[in-house]
Amino acid sequence: MVYLAKNCGTCKGKTNLLGLIYEIYEKEIKKDNPKKICLYKVNLNNDLVIKELKELGIICTDDLSEVKADDIVISGTNGLLKEEENFLTLNNIEYYKGTCEIIVKLKEEVDNYLNDGYQIVFVGNCKTINLENITADFIRVNNSDDLVKIDNTKNIYLINNDSINKSEDNNLITLIKNTFKDIKIVINDCICKNLFNMYKETVLLSEKVDVMFFIGKNDCLCEEINKHTLVYNFNDILDFYKFIKKEDLKKYLNIGLCSDNDVPIKEVYNYKYLLEFFLFYQDKLQTFINKQGKINNKLYRNDHELITEVIDDFCDLNQDGKYIRATLIALGYLASSKSDTEEFLDLAYAYEMFQTSVLIHDDIIDNAKLRRGKDTIPRRICKKYLNLKNDKEFYNDCLVLANSLGICTGDLGFYEANNIIIESYKNHPALPSVLKYFNDIVISTIKGEILDVYLPFKNRYLNNSVNEDDILNIYELKTALYTIVGPFNLGYLLGGHEINEQISQVLNKIGIAFQLKDDLLGIFQDSQVLGKSNVSDIEEYKQTILYAYVMNTPYQQQFLKIYGKKHLTENDIATLKNILITSGAYEYANNYLNNLYIDIINMLDELDIDNLVVDILKGLMIYINIREK
Repeated sequence: MVYLAKNCGTCKGKTNLLGLIYEIYEKEIKKDNPKKICLYKVNLNNDLVIKELKELGIICTDDLSEVKADDIVISGTNGLLKEEENFLTLNNIEYYKGTCEIIVKLKEEVDNYLNDGYQIVFVGNCKTINLENITADFIRVNNSDDLVKIDNTKNIYLINNDSINKSEDNNLITLIKNTFKDIKIVINDCICKNLFNMYKETVLLSEKVDVMFFIGKNDCLCEEINKHTLVYNFNDILDFYKFIKKEDLKKYLNIGLCSDNDVPIKEVYNYKYLLEFFLFYQDKLQTFINKQGKINNKLYRNDHELITEVIDDFCDLNQDGKYIRATLIALGYLASSKSDTEEFLDLAYAYEMFQTSVLIHDDIIDNAKLRRGKDTIPRRICKKYLNLKNDKEFYNDCLVLANSLGICTGDLGFYEANNIIIESYKNHPALPSVLKYFNDIVISTIKGEILDVYLPFKNRYLNNSVNEDDILNIYELKTALYTIVGPFNLGYLLGGHEINEQISQVLNKIGIAFQLKDDLLGIFQDSQVLGKSNVSDIEEYKQTILYAYVMNTPYQQQFLKIYGKKHLTENDIATLKNILITSGAYEYANNYLNNLYIDIINMLDELDIDNLVVDILKGLMIYINIREK
């Protein structure tokens, strides 16, 4: 189970500060000569927010000497010192105070008590505020030894601001009250109640879970959590993804998720969705891996040794997939049946077998050498026989043999997948609808492949133009249905429900996002990470949204000198990447993906299905957005 700490997310003071920053930015960006915005002593620990501000050209500094006369300065939640404010005023620099309301009120109270002759005493480490911005005239008391700093002839205005070690500070306050009984003590106890509640709830949660994933950079709070449970700290969701992808999450029965006070609540939920997806995925993945061998063994039927060789190669490729489609079958089954039984397993294995078959055929069409980090079926045949004879006819026949056996191997997998479905569900009432829909997916995938093969040829040699709608048609036929919509709906049908069109629409968008991310990775990711070639899309003249965009820019001719070229050099690849970036194609594709993400999240919130299923689908979309292969 995943538990979210109460009151997590950005505190009101920092929310207001960020609102002020974006409000001023929006006003400036509309001007002919916008001023540069400088954030002065803005205490932000959220890398995502900092990155976003930097991308907008907003800079952070702790040194006013770096600020120019025509800049705009926005101060942080702890406010400005008088000398800092005087500097900005004397130099005619436009500035705005992002000071937290609580700090403003505290500063007023401190000034009033100082005027009345009180000494200002801070108890604890006071991590949440900058004391110097409140007053330079204060005494810090961290332990009993520090009591000697207090003047026993002057009244005390005492501030206890450390929201983390509250019990220790309360003991210290009691000691101060007992030691200085003859003077008046006014206590301002925890200036930010929301922050105190947030830290309190986080520590309480840490006492109940097996592990806490902490978002942010609050070392003190992490130390306190670590007294009760294991804690891992993350500042970027990509780092979190890399961690949970490798971590065995099943060893934790209860997982807590919490954040520092400058992390937007939306970001916290993104971590939660990604975690929910990986918990579900890892659970199913282990089941699939454990039983894959049993399914593969069913393919062996005392055949001729040459047939057995081919089946060996098929089984080898069939056992190292990511099982995303199989997991979606399990999720669709859960959404429909609300059952945690493993009735979906054979259907999932059949679908993975179908996918392996599609990939084998795809590798022949693309003349690919690598698949899932291994040699493709045709390449295996070539490696086995090509060097046996130095004869041109033998060489050509070997190439024919390699592709022919690849076709046969793929065909074998298609029909074995059908057999598994028929044999496993022969007494199941959903068999007719499941088998019909399964075959519809196969037909749709083939139609998508026809377009994927035909359009580049027509476009390249017969001057047929290809627009974005053509490409989206390929995405929907070849990828969306086959990768996302189809698997989920197969599980949904098996679970006893008819296909839900509203669910299918949002799944279709997820499928388009999956393919678009694939296209970006196919060119911009390293082949060792991908487990397949990162030049095949270029050499095949593949029609993608990137291609469609750049063909409508002045970079078209420069682009076509490389796109479709065989035997690409490193320089060719670097030049092509640069064209895609400079032309705006890369940014356009990423923006398209981000807009899809927003639409999908909104559409998922409207679905009338179990909340956990919705959360897992949101996590899948986040996974698609940040995956590396």
